[in-house]
Amino acid sequence: MYFDIAIEKTLRYGDKTFVLCSRFSTNDKGLVLFGPSGSGKTLTLKAMAGLLTPDKGRIMIGGQVLYDSQARINTPTRKRKVGYLFQDYALFPHLTVWQNVAFGLKPLFRSLGLQRKRRVQDLLDLFHLADQAGLRPAQLSGGQKQRTALARALA
Repeated sequence: MYFDIAIEKTLRYGDKTFVLCSRFSTNDKGLVLFGPSGSGKTLTLKAMAGLLTPDKGRIMIGGQVLYDSQARINTPTRKRKVGYLFQDYALFPHLTVWQNVAFGLKPLFRSLGLQRKRRVQDLLDLFHLADQAGLRPAQLSGGQKQRTALARALA
């Protein structure tokens, strides 16, 4: 997959300022961001997923421009087809494992079709969560929560 990222974002927290300046490109199949805590890895990933809008720059993934400040392109998060797994899992506590995984597939104010229900079940099977499908996050182990969040991101 091709990644071409060149973004800048200034964030202010009280009297502190953090300037994210992230620039890299690769044709490799995978991408790993590593660095010290507070260096901007999570902010870069959020920008790639569309959860954070850079002040300026460009984000291209797989040959598709998702963000370009000069061209005024900012593809909505839901159309980017980029999964993002929150560090705290961000599971909905009032929903079951099945409902959490299905959440991103469900059309607004409509029920899931048969094909999407199969997708949810396939993901539950893949992550060995079928037996926990009716449980809520408070009833899960840490690993089960992590696998549920990953299944939801892939859905």
